[in-house]
Amino acid sequence: MRGGGWNSLKTLGIFENNRLRPLLLFSEEDRKVALQLSDWPIFEDESNASDKYLRNRIRSEVLPILLREGIDPEKVYRNFHDLEAPRLLAKDGKEEAPELQIVSRRILEKESVTVCKQILDLHLKSLELHPLNSAFLNDLLNKLDSKVSFSLENREAWFWKSVSSDLYILPKKANYLSNFQFDAEKSFLRWNGKTKRIPKDCLPSEDGDGERILLGGIHRDVSEILREKEIPLPVRKMLPILKREGKTVLVCLRMWDSCLDDIRSDDFQQDH
Repeated sequence: MRGGGWNSLKTLGIFENNRLRPLLLFSEEDRKVALQLSDWPIFEDESNASDKYLRNRIRSEVLPILLREGIDPEKVYRNFHDLEAPRLLAKDGKEEAPELQIVSRRILEKESVTVCKQILDLHLKSLELHPLNSAFLNDLLNKLDSKVSFSLENREAWFWKSVSSDLYILPKKANYLSNFQFDAEKSFLRWNGKTKRIPKDCLPSEDGDGERILLGGIHRDVSEILREKEIPLPVRKMLPILKREGKTVLVCLRMWDSCLDDIRSDDFQQDH
Protein backbone atom coordinates (compact mmCIF):
# COMPACT_ATOMS: atom_id res chain seq x y z
CA MET A 1 0.00 0.00 0.00
CA ARG A 2 2.93 2.33 0.68
CA GLY A 3 4.78 1.35 -2.50
CA GLY A 4 7.50 -0.63 -0.75
CA GLY A 5 9.52 -3.34 -2.51
CA TRP A 6 9.67 -7.05 -1.74
CA ASN A 7 11.88 -6.41 1.28
CA SER A 8 9.13 -4.39 2.97
CA LEU A 9 7.15 -7.64 3.37
CA LYS A 10 9.90 -9.12 5.55
CA THR A 11 9.87 -8.86 9.34
CA LEU A 12 12.61 -9.68 11.83
CA GLY A 13 14.02 -13.16 11.30
CA ILE A 14 14.09 -16.04 13.76
CA PHE A 15 17.47 -14.85 14.99
CA GLU A 16 18.36 -11.29 14.06
CA ASN A 17 19.88 -8.29 15.83
CA ASN A 18 20.65 -10.54 18.83
CA ARG A 19 16.93 -11.33 19.24
CA LEU A 20 15.64 -14.91 19.18
CA ARG A 21 12.02 -15.55 18.08
CA PRO A 22 11.72 -19.36 18.33
CA LEU A 23 7.92 -19.48 18.04
CA LEU A 24 8.28 -18.52 14.37
CA LEU A 25 9.51 -22.07 13.78
CA PHE A 26 6.05 -23.40 14.72
CA SER A 27 2.76 -23.21 12.86
CA GLU A 28 -0.12 -21.09 14.16
CA GLU A 29 -1.95 -24.23 15.28
CA ASP A 30 1.11 -25.52 17.15
CA ARG A 31 1.51 -22.18 18.90
CA LYS A 32 -2.13 -22.27 20.08
CA VAL A 33 -1.73 -25.83 21.40
CA ALA A 34 1.49 -24.85 23.22
CA LEU A 35 -0.27 -21.93 24.90
CA GLN A 36 -3.19 -24.12 25.99
CA LEU A 37 -0.97 -26.87 27.39
CA SER A 38 1.32 -24.49 29.23
CA ASP A 39 -1.46 -22.23 30.53
CA TRP A 40 0.67 -19.18 29.83
CA PRO A 41 -1.07 -15.84 30.38
CA ILE A 42 -1.72 -13.80 27.23
CA PHE A 43 -1.46 -10.04 27.40
CA GLU A 44 -3.52 -8.14 24.84
CA ASP A 45 -2.42 -4.66 23.77
CA GLU A 46 -5.56 -2.52 24.13
CA SER A 47 -4.62 -0.55 21.00
CA ASN A 48 -5.23 -3.72 18.93
CA ALA A 49 -9.00 -3.13 19.18
CA SER A 50 -8.91 0.42 17.79
CA ASP A 51 -9.77 1.14 14.13
CA LYS A 52 -7.73 4.32 14.50
CA TYR A 53 -4.64 2.39 13.38
CA LEU A 54 -4.07 1.13 9.83
CA ARG A 55 -2.68 -2.22 10.99
CA ASN A 56 -5.96 -2.94 12.80
CA ARG A 57 -8.15 -1.93 9.87
CA ILE A 58 -6.15 -4.30 7.65
CA ARG A 59 -6.45 -7.07 10.25
CA SER A 60 -10.20 -6.66 10.81
CA GLU A 61 -11.39 -5.71 7.30
CA VAL A 62 -8.88 -6.87 4.66
CA LEU A 63 -7.50 -10.12 6.08
CA PRO A 64 -10.91 -11.82 6.50
CA ILE A 65 -11.54 -11.32 2.77
CA LEU A 66 -8.14 -12.80 1.85
CA LEU A 67 -8.74 -15.77 4.16
CA ARG A 68 -12.13 -16.45 2.55
CA GLU A 69 -10.38 -16.43 -0.84
CA GLY A 70 -8.04 -19.17 0.37
CA ILE A 71 -4.80 -17.35 1.23
CA ASP A 72 -2.32 -19.47 3.20
CA PRO A 73 -0.65 -17.22 5.83
CA GLU A 74 2.09 -19.76 6.59
CA LYS A 75 3.05 -20.08 2.93
CA VAL A 76 3.07 -16.30 2.44
CA TYR A 77 5.31 -15.88 5.47
CA ARG A 78 7.78 -18.50 4.27
CA ASN A 79 7.92 -16.94 0.79
CA PHE A 80 9.40 -13.80 2.32
CA HIS A 81 11.53 -15.27 5.09
CA ASP A 82 14.53 -17.53 4.97
CA LEU A 83 13.93 -20.41 7.38
CA GLU A 84 17.12 -22.29 6.61
CA ALA A 85 18.37 -24.83 9.13
CA PRO A 86 20.87 -23.59 11.76
CA ARG A 87 24.53 -23.84 10.78
CA LEU A 88 26.72 -26.60 12.16
CA LEU A 89 28.96 -25.82 15.10
CA ALA A 90 32.71 -26.14 14.92
CA LYS A 91 34.66 -28.12 17.51
CA ASP A 92 35.10 -25.02 19.66
CA GLY A 93 31.32 -24.52 19.79
CA LYS A 94 31.33 -21.50 17.49
CA GLU A 95 29.07 -21.26 14.47
CA GLU A 96 30.76 -22.19 11.19
CA ALA A 97 30.32 -19.63 8.42
CA PRO A 98 30.24 -20.90 4.82
CA GLU A 99 33.52 -20.66 2.90
CA LEU A 100 32.09 -19.12 -0.28
CA GLN A 101 28.89 -17.89 -1.90
CA ILE A 102 27.79 -18.09 -5.54
CA VAL A 103 25.36 -15.42 -6.75
CA SER A 104 23.27 -15.88 -9.90
CA ARG A 105 24.58 -13.63 -12.67
CA ARG A 106 21.14 -13.56 -14.32
CA ILE A 107 19.59 -11.97 -11.23
CA LEU A 108 22.37 -9.41 -10.91
CA GLU A 109 22.20 -8.55 -14.62
CA LYS A 110 18.46 -7.81 -14.65
CA GLU A 111 17.76 -6.26 -11.25
CA SER A 112 18.16 -2.64 -10.14
CA VAL A 113 21.22 -1.41 -8.29
CA THR A 114 19.23 -1.28 -5.04
CA VAL A 115 18.07 -4.90 -5.32
CA CYS A 116 21.56 -6.06 -6.36
CA LYS A 117 23.02 -4.43 -3.27
CA GLN A 118 20.45 -6.15 -1.04
CA ILE A 119 21.21 -9.53 -2.61
CA LEU A 120 24.98 -9.12 -2.39
CA ASP A 121 24.87 -7.78 1.15
CA LEU A 122 22.77 -10.78 2.25
CA HIS A 123 25.39 -13.16 0.80
CA LEU A 124 28.17 -11.17 2.46
CA LYS A 125 26.33 -11.28 5.78
CA SER A 126 26.17 -15.09 5.59
CA LEU A 127 29.96 -15.04 5.13
CA GLU A 128 30.28 -12.75 8.15
CA LEU A 129 31.54 -9.92 5.92
CA HIS A 130 30.55 -6.26 5.75
CA PRO A 131 28.18 -4.70 3.17
CA LEU A 132 29.57 -3.23 -0.04
CA ASN A 133 30.18 0.48 -0.34
CA SER A 134 28.68 2.36 -3.28
CA ALA A 135 31.91 2.83 -5.24
CA PHE A 136 32.84 -0.86 -5.14
CA LEU A 137 29.26 -1.92 -5.92
CA ASN A 138 29.16 0.29 -9.03
CA ASP A 139 32.52 -1.05 -10.19
CA LEU A 140 31.31 -4.63 -9.68
CA LEU A 141 28.03 -4.10 -11.55
CA ASN A 142 29.85 -2.38 -14.42
CA LYS A 143 32.08 -5.44 -14.74
CA LEU A 144 29.00 -7.66 -14.78
CA ASP A 145 27.37 -5.53 -17.49
CA SER A 146 30.46 -5.84 -19.68
CA LYS A 147 30.04 -9.66 -19.64
CA VAL A 148 33.76 -10.39 -19.40
CA SER A 149 35.86 -12.40 -16.96
CA PHE A 150 37.02 -10.37 -13.98
CA SER A 151 38.48 -10.62 -10.52
CA LEU A 152 37.91 -7.78 -8.05
CA GLU A 153 38.94 -7.57 -4.43
CA ASN A 154 38.22 -5.45 -1.43
CA ARG A 155 39.65 -5.69 2.07
CA GLU A 156 37.67 -8.82 2.96
CA ALA A 157 36.95 -10.85 -0.17
CA TRP A 158 37.55 -11.66 -3.82
CA PHE A 159 34.71 -11.29 -6.32
CA TRP A 160 35.36 -13.49 -9.34
CA LYS A 161 33.40 -14.37 -12.48
CA SER A 162 34.22 -16.01 -15.80
CA VAL A 163 32.37 -15.08 -18.98
CA SER A 164 29.73 -17.79 -18.45
CA SER A 165 29.83 -18.49 -14.70
CA ASP A 166 27.89 -16.97 -11.83
CA LEU A 167 29.58 -14.58 -9.41
CA TYR A 168 31.81 -16.17 -6.76
CA ILE A 169 32.37 -14.41 -3.43
CA LEU A 170 35.53 -15.79 -1.82
CA PRO A 171 36.40 -14.58 1.71
CA LYS A 172 40.10 -13.92 2.11
CA LYS A 173 40.01 -15.76 5.45
CA ALA A 174 38.81 -18.99 3.76
CA ASN A 175 40.91 -22.16 4.11
CA TYR A 176 41.39 -22.52 0.36
CA LEU A 177 43.19 -19.16 0.19
CA SER A 178 45.81 -20.35 2.67
CA ASN A 179 49.03 -22.16 1.74
CA PHE A 180 49.08 -25.94 1.82
CA GLN A 181 50.98 -27.88 4.50
CA PHE A 182 53.19 -30.83 3.61
CA ASP A 183 54.47 -33.55 5.92
CA ALA A 184 57.45 -34.85 3.92
CA GLU A 185 58.09 -37.75 6.30
CA LYS A 186 54.57 -39.17 5.96
CA SER A 187 53.89 -37.75 2.47
CA PHE A 188 50.69 -36.08 3.70
CA LEU A 189 49.46 -32.98 1.89
CA ARG A 190 46.93 -30.81 3.75
CA TRP A 191 44.93 -27.99 2.17
CA ASN A 192 41.40 -26.61 2.32
CA GLY A 193 40.53 -28.85 5.27
CA LYS A 194 41.44 -32.01 3.34
CA THR A 195 44.37 -34.42 3.57
CA LYS A 196 45.90 -36.34 0.66
CA ARG A 197 48.70 -38.92 0.64
CA ILE A 198 51.01 -38.36 -2.33
CA PRO A 199 53.62 -40.61 -4.00
CA LYS A 200 57.06 -40.56 -2.40
CA ASP A 201 58.73 -39.35 -5.60
CA CYS A 202 56.44 -36.31 -5.92
CA LEU A 203 56.66 -32.88 -4.34
CA PRO A 204 53.77 -30.43 -4.00
CA SER A 205 53.85 -26.94 -5.44
CA GLU A 206 51.30 -24.19 -5.94
CA ASP A 207 50.27 -21.72 -8.63
CA GLY A 208 50.21 -23.69 -11.88
CA ASP A 209 50.69 -20.52 -13.93
CA GLY A 210 53.22 -21.33 -16.65
CA GLU A 211 53.17 -25.06 -15.86
CA ARG A 212 52.30 -27.69 -18.48
CA ILE A 213 50.93 -31.21 -18.09
CA LEU A 214 50.91 -34.14 -20.54
CA LEU A 215 47.33 -35.09 -21.44
CA GLY A 216 46.44 -37.32 -24.38
CA GLY A 217 49.96 -37.01 -25.71
CA ILE A 218 49.78 -33.20 -25.76
CA HIS A 219 51.40 -30.82 -23.28
CA ARG A 220 48.70 -28.42 -22.12
CA ASP A 221 48.88 -25.28 -20.00
CA VAL A 222 47.61 -25.98 -16.49
CA SER A 223 46.26 -22.43 -16.18
CA GLU A 224 44.26 -22.87 -19.40
CA ILE A 225 42.70 -26.12 -18.14
CA LEU A 226 41.71 -24.51 -14.83
CA ARG A 227 40.23 -21.56 -16.70
CA GLU A 228 38.13 -23.93 -18.82
CA LYS A 229 36.90 -25.67 -15.67
CA GLU A 230 35.95 -22.27 -14.24
CA ILE A 231 38.11 -22.55 -11.14
CA PRO A 232 38.15 -19.07 -9.55
CA LEU A 233 41.39 -17.23 -10.22
CA PRO A 234 42.32 -16.68 -6.53
CA VAL A 235 41.91 -20.44 -5.95
CA ARG A 236 44.09 -21.34 -8.96
CA LYS A 237 47.02 -19.56 -7.34
CA MET A 238 46.72 -21.71 -4.18
CA LEU A 239 45.63 -25.04 -5.68
CA PRO A 240 48.28 -27.72 -4.97
CA ILE A 241 49.95 -29.42 -7.94
CA LEU A 242 52.31 -32.39 -7.78
CA LYS A 243 55.63 -32.38 -9.60
CA ARG A 244 58.05 -35.18 -10.33
CA GLU A 245 61.54 -34.35 -11.52
CA GLY A 246 60.38 -30.81 -12.23
CA LYS A 247 57.38 -31.87 -14.35
CA THR A 248 53.73 -31.39 -13.36
CA VAL A 249 52.02 -34.78 -13.05
CA LEU A 250 48.84 -34.06 -11.08
CA VAL A 251 46.58 -31.09 -10.23
CA CYS A 252 44.72 -31.67 -6.96
CA LEU A 253 41.25 -30.51 -8.01
CA ARG A 254 39.47 -32.82 -5.55
CA MET A 255 41.00 -30.90 -2.67
CA TRP A 256 39.10 -27.85 -3.95
CA ASP A 257 35.85 -29.62 -4.89
CA SER A 258 35.26 -33.30 -4.08
CA CYS A 259 32.88 -33.50 -7.06
CA LEU A 260 35.76 -32.87 -9.48
CA ASP A 261 38.38 -35.33 -10.65
CA ASP A 262 42.08 -34.62 -10.27
CA ILE A 263 43.93 -33.78 -13.48
CA ARG A 264 46.46 -36.59 -14.01
CA SER A 265 49.26 -36.66 -16.54
CA ASP A 266 49.41 -39.59 -18.94
CA ASP A 267 52.20 -41.32 -17.02
CA PHE A 268 50.77 -40.71 -13.55
CA GLN A 269 48.32 -43.61 -14.02
CA GLN A 270 51.28 -46.04 -13.87
CA ASP A 271 52.23 -44.97 -10.35
CA HIS A 272 51.27 -47.00 -7.28
